[in-house]
Amino acid sequence: MRRVSKKVAVVAGKAVLGTVKYSLYVTLLLVGRVLVPLTSLAVAGGILLFLFSLLFLRDRTPLLICGACLAVGGIVIQLIYHAALRLVAPEGVVIVSEL
Repeated sequence: MRRVSKKVAVVAGKAVLGTVKYSLYVTLLLVGRVLVPLTSLAVAGGILLFLFSLLFLRDRTPLLICGACLAVGGIVIQLIYHAALRLVAPEGVVIVSEL
């Protein structure tokens, strides 16, 4: 009887973990619809701010640093999001990024 209950516990645990993993996948897909455009906008704004302050406002180094940090931060957030999405994606799912 112990073997049967152990097998049932293992199967139930795998089912619960699979459900949690799929729930995270769906949640990340929904969050990505807002997160990816916002971070893309932050990257573009950061690059523009960085280049503008580099060309015209050389004495304003905080703006230069802020633009660089905004661009790099947006890229890092997108990389972490896509890595997390691939981590919890079900088997056989092909993730295609939209433009």
